[in-house]
Amino acid sequence: MDLEISAICDVGLKRKNNEDIILIGNAILRDEEKNFSVEINPSGPFIAAVADGMGGHKAGELASAAVVERMRIRINTLPPGLSFKELKNIFDLEVKDTHENLCEIGNTDDSKKGMGSTLIAVVFYENKIFMINAGDSRLYRFRRGILKQLSRDHSLAEIMGHNRNTSHLILNSIGGGENVFIDFVDLTESLLEDDYILLCSDGLSDMITAEEIESILDEDPNIIGLTEAAKKAGGKDNISIVLIKIG
Repeated sequence: MDLEISAICDVGLKRKNNEDIILIGNAILRDEEKNFSVEINPSGPFIAAVADGMGGHKAGELASAAVVERMRIRINTLPPGLSFKELKNIFDLEVKDTHENLCEIGNTDDSKKGMGSTLIAVVFYENKIFMINAGDSRLYRFRRGILKQLSRDHSLAEIMGHNRNTSHLILNSIGGGENVFIDFVDLTESLLEDDYILLCSDGLSDMITAEEIESILDEDPNIIGLTEAAKKAGGKDNISIVLIKIG
């Protein structure tokens, strides 16, 4: 499987700090844009992820960086031949352990109290494709002009059936709360050759609608158009976007 990946992690127009971070394979991106051509080795796992941090003075930056670093290490140590259940258990434990570490740091350092991060990731493992989700960063599929959200927001707005712009209360994050859980989903049958996978923080999805994202991608699938549209709409938060074309 060949992947063409474009990634951008932009501070936006209103924030001084960039609490977002992106992981592409072993590369960690913050405040930069980069393109990747990746040939997936069936025997070796690969990950692309977006994490959106939260917390006090620079705590969000530290939390999101910790989350993606733990994911990077975990992907590189996955053994072959794991079942869906075994994979899910591994990532469940990894996320819960990261959660406990971040909570412990926050409880012992007032400047980092409440530190936490979302995580949206796509994992390629032995010819299968999986999603990991905690929080309200999103994964979309774009296919032949149609955008479909495949992730589920862990937010009050989602539970109440409202547009997320009416509420930014996140009910699940890695760190920043008592408990954490992940959605771990096999996306293999939901994706085809020439589909695009879009990962993003809410700096994109809160600024422009799904219909606007769909229209921009339909005209020209690229991350620059999406980033510029989010800034034109106000750029109130950090903007992280990963666009993956499945070859």
